[in-house]
Amino acid sequence: MLTVLRRRGVPALLATSFVGRLPTSMSALALVKLVVAQGGGYAYASVLSASYIVAGIVGQPLLARAVDRTGRRRSVISLAAAIATVSFGATALLVQLPAGAVVAVGVAGLSTPPIEPTLRSLWTQLFSPSRDLASAYAVDAAVQELCFIAGPLLTALGILAFGAKGNVIAMGLVGLAGALALAAHPRLRAVPAPRLDRERAHGTPLGSGAFRRLLLTTTGAAVPVGTLVVLATAFADSHGEAGLGPGAVALNATGALVGALLVARFPLTSAPARLLRPLAIALGVLYLPLAAWQAPSVVWLAAALVSGLTLPPLLTQVFAQTPLTVRAHHANEANAWVVSAFAVGAAAGTLLSGFSLRWHATRGIGLAIGIAVVATLLGAVAAAPAMLTPRPLAEVDSG
Repeated sequence: MLTVLRRRGVPALLATSFVGRLPTSMSALALVKLVVAQGGGYAYASVLSASYIVAGIVGQPLLARAVDRTGRRRSVISLAAAIATVSFGATALLVQLPAGAVVAVGVAGLSTPPIEPTLRSLWTQLFSPSRDLASAYAVDAAVQELCFIAGPLLTALGILAFGAKGNVIAMGLVGLAGALALAAHPRLRAVPAPRLDRERAHGTPLGSGAFRRLLLTTTGAAVPVGTLVVLATAFADSHGEAGLGPGAVALNATGALVGALLVARFPLTSAPARLLRPLAIALGVLYLPLAAWQAPSVVWLAAALVSGLTLPPLLTQVFAQTPLTVRAHHANEANAWVVSAFAVGAAAGTLLSGFSLRWHATRGIGLAIGIAVVATLLGAVAAAPAMLTPRPLAEVDSG
């Protein structure tokens, strides 16, 4: 892990990407609080949050494909961040007009700068396939978890300082600052676009069956993660302790940070294809205790902490397996599809939690967790090692 951090330019990449990714980690809670503060319900809040996530599902691969095709990483990241910032401001101002707010937040999601896929494609350029590359993926996951620790806490502070509307505007500005700083990094200078023949230029990483299975596993793992923000807020309300919501989300991210640091310090030695299924099963099992909506607050908070442990080790294996299943000229787009697959699961979890709570204010917590865990286990079924083993390069995709 220290070898990774000592590599020239890596600390700056991690620091600027951390700031640039903060809106992603702040948005779920910030949007829920924005709606609730204006007297809206959890169903509207979950729709608004899910709209942001779903739009990102579409936008990330498109923007990453633009990076792959043009090599203009700085321009794509900077322009996307500027549009997202303006759209967050519009969302805050239009929150009492649901249709307008959903459109605005959708544009913000669509314009989320492709920081994650760009960064992950850089790791393969900075580190050769080895323990150092595995550690780089794990350190990247650790930084992402730091975002999800800081995000809810910064959201709580932002609401105290600026109110729910002002917090959403500030969130966009923070992300813009980080994205522009990352874009200025020397490693993100423009690179020549790959020279491909007509047939290959129109290819897609989705042509790889192994990669599609990887996306299914990622989607399933994200469903319980997506339930947490709304369920934590509802659990806090049912116990009359509003501070429990951000605290539970931050504790979950803390558990994930611990998992990321452990796997960065002690990289797993088995092939990623063999590790994905057991890690996905473990993730689902560790989320089950959160179904205990009648549990004392301290027990539920402890469960939130423990449930985060397995996510970074799982994502680290996903990151490592991705370049093995797609062509090199699809690197950014493939990484973006992983981000989008996770977002699909998170959006499903957000909607699931919102409408489960609409069915019942407390028992809905247990229902949402139960369904989410089933989704994770189904994703684990897709992660059969033999089916994740890359085919010969000529067969990986149609492009």
